[in-house]
Amino acid sequence: MRALWQGLLSFGLINIPVKMFKATESNDFHLTLLHDACHSPIKYQKHCPVCGQDVKNENIVKGYEYEKGRYVLLTEEELEKAASPRSKTIEILAFIQKGEVPLPYFDDTYYLHPAPGGEKAFSLLGQALKAQNKDAFCRIVLRTKPKLCLVGFSSGVMMLNTIHYASEVRSPEMLGTLPIYQVTAAELELAELLINKLTKPFNPEEYPDTYREAIGELVQRKLSGQEVHVAQKAPEPQVASILEALQKSLEKVEQNVPTNARH
Repeated sequence: MRALWQGLLSFGLINIPVKMFKATESNDFHLTLLHDACHSPIKYQKHCPVCGQDVKNENIVKGYEYEKGRYVLLTEEELEKAASPRSKTIEILAFIQKGEVPLPYFDDTYYLHPAPGGEKAFSLLGQALKAQNKDAFCRIVLRTKPKLCLVGFSSGVMMLNTIHYASEVRSPEMLGTLPIYQVTAAELELAELLINKLTKPFNPEEYPDTYREAIGELVQRKLSGQEVHVAQKAPEPQVASILEALQKSLEKVEQNVPTNARH
């Protein structure tokens, strides 16, 4: 597995060389959109509805819509200046109690692994976090964008979770006041009994992605039955147009050449 980031985990005066690996991956079937007539992949073009023409990449600029239909244009140079300088350090800002960050704040999960020379310091930090049941609250720069993150030790693995900024998390107050209903002691007792009976160790392998499995089986059945659609080859307009242009050019030349000069 290839590390997608490599740098230092800064712990006081200690800099621990670490590598970061993505902890999850997408196993979804990526379906291609095809034209029903010839089963060829559909191409998307960047089109300007006002000018009525396709737009090349070099003619595209970026803008922020501050009002409906009104934009502030931002150049690539301006965006680069606004971006954080690339840093190769996971900066520990504070230590917090494990479980203190609410779930809506969590984003992506990564594994941290010590790079050569950082094994002992890495182990020391992990054992200290585990002993105190705490996480390190950190800042990291990913693709020029600063991100907040938590570094914690769990099940013998050091993990980094990027977390959202406070301004990105919606308040549950927007849902309104949750109605509170009075329940009887008997109802509560039965509910707790049911929860206890259904409580079991977490084992994600018991719950496979049934949708992905069903799509995989469907694809295999169609392949076994040779129900395969081959995309038709797109015509080669350039060759055709060149031949046509040559033919027309030849006809035009012959028309302009005097009769006695043709022989």
